[in-house]
Amino acid sequence: MSISPKDPLLTAGKIMTVLLMVITGLVFAVLVLLVPFLLYHHADFAKTVAEAGGEFGPALALSLILIACVAVIVALAFNFFRLLGQIIDTVGSGNPFSIENADRLSRMGAIALIFQLSAIPIAAMAVYLEKFFPAEQLTIDFDFSLTGILLAILLFILARIFRLGAAMREDLEGTV
Repeated sequence: MSISPKDPLLTAGKIMTVLLMVITGLVFAVLVLLVPFLLYHHADFAKTVAEAGGEFGPALALSLILIACVAVIVALAFNFFRLLGQIIDTVGSGNPFSIENADRLSRMGAIALIFQLSAIPIAAMAVYLEKFFPAEQLTIDFDFSLTGILLAILLFILARIFRLGAAMREDLEGTV
């Protein structure tokens, strides 16, 4: 990391991205550990589902699918913050307008779009599973955000700007 200690904004951004990567890494680990826990305690889960009037097999399968979907989203979030950290590093080194950063911004835009689009099926699965658990143990909060869609569009536009900046820089270096 070649960020100047004189730039508190870049330092704070880098610290936050590392912190968010640690948090998403821990959440991912918990989700991975949840699968064997759920399978080991399948009798308790089956009892809870039966008491709610459901069938164990479909509820277990849907629970595992939901855990897998959320784990993928958390892994994508980790990657989003990793890419952001790499962009911050290039800003700190004085070379942000590069094709690599344009690609990073495009991938971040795709991740932001996936976040928004995946919220719908994930929320639907969670709402279906909610009926098998007492209300005080599970609450579902679903919010489709136009701000998230705007973020994705903004990241795609910034990727284009960075591509143009990289091309202009290359042209300038070629004429000198």
